[in-house]
Amino acid sequence: MVDSGNMRGARQAERRSRKVIVPELTGMRLRDAQIVIAQAGFAAADGRPNVLVRYVEAYAEEFQVVAQLPVRGQLVDSAAPLELQVARKSWSRFLPQLYSMANEDNALLQQFLWMFQQIHDKTADTIERVPTLLRPLETDAQYLPWLGSWLALQLETDWTDTQKRQWLRVAPALYNQRGTKSALATLLRMYLGFDAEIRENVWPFEPFRVGVASEIGVSSTILPPLNLAHCFVVHLPVADTHFSNEQIVRIHRVILAEKPAHTMYYLTFAEADAVEDATPFLTIGDDALSAES
Repeated sequence: MVDSGNMRGARQAERRSRKVIVPELTGMRLRDAQIVIAQAGFAAADGRPNVLVRYVEAYAEEFQVVAQLPVRGQLVDSAAPLELQVARKSWSRFLPQLYSMANEDNALLQQFLWMFQQIHDKTADTIERVPTLLRPLETDAQYLPWLGSWLALQLETDWTDTQKRQWLRVAPALYNQRGTKSALATLLRMYLGFDAEIRENVWPFEPFRVGVASEIGVSSTILPPLNLAHCFVVHLPVADTHFSNEQIVRIHRVILAEKPAHTMYYLTFAEADAVEDATPFLTIGDDALSAES
């Protein structure tokens, strides 16, 4: 069984060590440049690009990137910081002329105002993007568990962001089919990556009938009264050795969350591949004696 925490750490270390080519960002709007940076493969330890935005006075449209560092075409580490200089009108123009004039005496004041202006713009941008926070394919990865909590969905910590987005996108559409065979089959296909066979109105064990269908101590199974109309079997076409104990628990969690409350189910797996006959490494007999002689 592989520790999921170690797997995530290995993926993050591999992502940090990758080399990527810096794209051309000058001339783009800031929001478009951030999308290009993410698509180019830049990602820090938390999965988000390390971008430093600096506001500057420039003859360009508002929020247009006027300079970048590193420049286009350089091969850098995927976790390396990127500095973008963005055109913006300073709040200092609202001050009295004595303080709004661009000179050495007012340079510190203008730099001081840039900090508050960036905080204000970041907050305003978040408010404008509120509708996108509710869209699984567009929201930031950090909000995916939050969206899952709205729908009572369990997002596994070792899933990729793509898996989480697909789960959030498809699951709400299945709510009007909840408790049906098709909905359970769709969720299991999303979770497992292959189709599971769902057999309705069956149970893997025969009823206990002494002397007819079972032998005490050999093939007998004691079960509570069962109504086959409320029973089903979920059969996976792979051996149980294909899954870890933690994954099997998760499969049960998916079935329990989707099945009707009054039903009972049984999870079965394909038989494991037969082990080939062991090859003897020592033979006692005429061949061995002749070999020794």
